[in-house]
Amino acid sequence: MKNIIRLTNYKLFVFDINGTLLGDSGRLTAYTRNVLMRLKETGLGYTLATGKNLPGMKPLADELEIDLPMVLANGSILEDRHGNFFKKHVLPREKVVQTVALAEQHNKDLVMYIDDSIYLKTLTENVLQVYNDVSEGLIEASDWDAVRDQFGAVNKCLVVDAYDRQNLFDMEIIFREAFHGVVDLLHASPMLLEVMPKGISKVTGIERIASQLGAAMNEVMAFGNYDNDVEMLQAAGLGAAVADASPAAAASADLIIRACAQDGPARFLDELMQSR
Repeated sequence: MKNIIRLTNYKLFVFDINGTLLGDSGRLTAYTRNVLMRLKETGLGYTLATGKNLPGMKPLADELEIDLPMVLANGSILEDRHGNFFKKHVLPREKVVQTVALAEQHNKDLVMYIDDSIYLKTLTENVLQVYNDVSEGLIEASDWDAVRDQFGAVNKCLVVDAYDRQNLFDMEIIFREAFHGVVDLLHASPMLLEVMPKGISKVTGIERIASQLGAAMNEVMAFGNYDNDVEMLQAAGLGAAVADASPAAAASADLIIRACAQDGPARFLDELMQSR
């Protein structure tokens, strides 16, 4: 843990969204927005790092007036809130074909992210547990053959299971045996198993944004709460996990701050700004 934390030692502040900035209500508290606006006024940059793509989080990005590119789709997309792409990564087409075949074989709900769109075969009750708040960009394909010509542009695939997490662990084993390390597998929430381009993560996106700012990774302060934040918390100059973080995220952080429901990141930053 860092003994002395000075706000001026950091040039970029990165926030995970669900479970970190946003609680169960899915809305930003007035207090957190006020603190981040004050941070912005000091001239320090901040952005978001999330598994979502732009349509799913643009209202939040607009509310926070984020000027920098954001790390979307867990690092597969770098895009600003105005829809300008800075970098995109895609899965090998043959691995998308293989992912579809395995999901079909094991009767799993599969979702594909392609830029600002989210494709799925059927909007089942299972899928709705995760995507019920997505108002645009969600497309039912009815049959995967209908979007087969776009398989070369897939940023990531997700297996969704909102009812039994063990099913995701079982699919992870199946994918690992099938893919032989050509892709990365990531548990982005208790309901999602993601198939990601090899070597791509929130960290690779943050590194690119930090470089644009002339900042090193030790000048990045990152906030997270779940397993897909582990690398980010480890790589940042200061990684802060909220008190209700997953065990893996908590173990990877430099310090534990207050819980998401207690506006943990904002209260921590507020205290730092007051001590300047």
